[in-house]
Amino acid sequence: MWLWAFVTDQATVFVMDTSRSAAVAAGQLGIDREQSELEAGRRLVISSDFHKACQSLARIGGVDPLWCWAHMRRYFLRAGAAHPEALGARADARTERIAVLYRAHHSLAATTPGTDAHEHARGRWQRAFTDIGAHRILQASSAGQGLLHPAAAKVIATLNNEWDRLARHQHLPQLPLDSNTAERALRTPVTGRKNFYGSGAERAAHLAADIWTITATAAQHGIEPLQLMADYLHACAQAGGTAPAGAGLDSFLPWTPQGRARRSPARSQRQGTGP
Repeated sequence: MWLWAFVTDQATVFVMDTSRSAAVAAGQLGIDREQSELEAGRRLVISSDFHKACQSLARIGGVDPLWCWAHMRRYFLRAGAAHPEALGARADARTERIAVLYRAHHSLAATTPGTDAHEHARGRWQRAFTDIGAHRILQASSAGQGLLHPAAAKVIATLNNEWDRLARHQHLPQLPLDSNTAERALRTPVTGRKNFYGSGAERAAHLAADIWTITATAAQHGIEPLQLMADYLHACAQAGGTAPAGAGLDSFLPWTPQGRARRSPARSQRQGTGP
């Protein structure tokens, strides 16, 4: 069984499946893999690593992939660690350019559009991509002439092959540069698996994914997961074992007014959201 994580600004959803194919992601995202493009007016931005399933969906018109810069950085670090004498300094220089990109991204997010500070930050943002792109071309030329260490040439080839989807971030600065949020969401289930040795049956594995979806989404909105689940089970008991439905679910959904009332005061204050 494989555990998939899908994170949006409203929910964190876990899906347990026996496959790692694109069919799982397509089903969760409501995509027909046989279609050449999405329905008119629909656009889907997917931030992920270089997983083949996401590469497959990227062939559909309207699906806009953003590849993860943290993964790209990791490739440079691994090459430098494996060959410290030959590649250590060069790997450090390449990861520093990515660090500059991250700093530019943070600076841009911290400024208000229309201000001089924002325009200055946008210039830094654009220059960071230009710098990485220029060195990418230079290194690709060196690799083509056989002047690079094989490990470095392999990473540069990945950077070149995936550049368009890495550089796509340049036009979507409001989104994260990486898929770290989804990876962090997987940590709790992974830690749990090491502690309780996974699920003993397929049905139990699917149930675990459902529970993790509830608890992770609640935590994402600053809601105490155990209290939420206890209140839900209490509501079921009061209804004679019938699960809440329709408007009866509103108090358990974190994006409704009733659900937002469950947020801790500290979280609501940080988000600028009232009870």
